[in-house]
Amino acid sequence: MAVTPVFTCLCGIQKKSTNHWVLASVTPAGITFMPWDWKLAQNDDIIVLCGENCATSLLSRSLGEWKHGAANEAELMSA
Repeated sequence: MAVTPVFTCLCGIQKKSTNHWVLASVTPAGITFMPWDWKLAQNDDIIVLCGENCATSLLSRSLGEWKHGAANEAELMSA
């Protein structure tokens, strides 16, 4: 019997058969959003998102972290 993986979004929703899920890859250089791909979604470094709202939330959080990181870097350089 084949094992079927269960995909869960950051918000806790589990993927069903019909919905508009997307994938994201986050690196220090930025975020890349990709259309749903079942095989790619199984990679450990891929973030599974249930749709536009969760993708937007991930982008917003990342922008805040980058801004915070840039402020800390500027502080260190002025010291």
